[in-house]
Amino acid sequence: MSDDDITARPDDATDHDGQAVEQDGAEPRSLDELTEAVAGLETVAKALRRQIEQVAEKIAELTDEPEADPRLARWLTFRPPEAAEDKEHRGETPLFTIAHFVQYYNDTYVGNPGTRAIAIPDCWLEHPGLVAELATLAYTWREAHLGKKATDRDAQYWHDHWRPGFAERMATEWVHQRCRSDGHKTAGAPARPDRFTLDYREREAQAAATSGVTGPQGALGQP
Repeated sequence: MSDDDITARPDDATDHDGQAVEQDGAEPRSLDELTEAVAGLETVAKALRRQIEQVAEKIAELTDEPEADPRLARWLTFRPPEAAEDKEHRGETPLFTIAHFVQYYNDTYVGNPGTRAIAIPDCWLEHPGLVAELATLAYTWREAHLGKKATDRDAQYWHDHWRPGFAERMATEWVHQRCRSDGHKTAGAPARPDRFTLDYREREAQAAATSGVTGPQGALGQP
């Protein structure tokens, strides 16, 4: 097949001899012009993307609950304990949440003498098993009592299942009886630093290496 046998495209303009001609006097665009046009489109696309992000952020602000004032369940009788998840405490670690929950627990869930409803001892940080359980106990409590997803069923399940089970194990497995009366007594797994304190000490050690300052403290402000 020769070139003469190739039929011109329908949208190609031709003269009476069948030769293609330019339409409306248009000339092919140069590479620089095309590059400039593409750059302009990219600029417009970035601007539109940012506008979409701003709209999405605004929608999130209107629909999400404020971090500093989490939605309190109707059945929550007392003010919730402070937590690292609160906006004003954003710089704190989860240990802050646990420590304030311990205080809330002792103010709320201590019952009749001789029962398992006893106060969490001050030496709770010295008992690894107790620390591990307190962490999940505190956050399951928050899940059941705070936020849009909190339900009365979960709150009642926490009281009916999680709290009694924790109280039983605290009294029989995690702490020595003297911890609740005469002060801390070593029992079970030895105390060890939590990961937040270790991270804090590492940062302090790095700062001390460059500034000469010594004496790192724990994540709760304790040595």
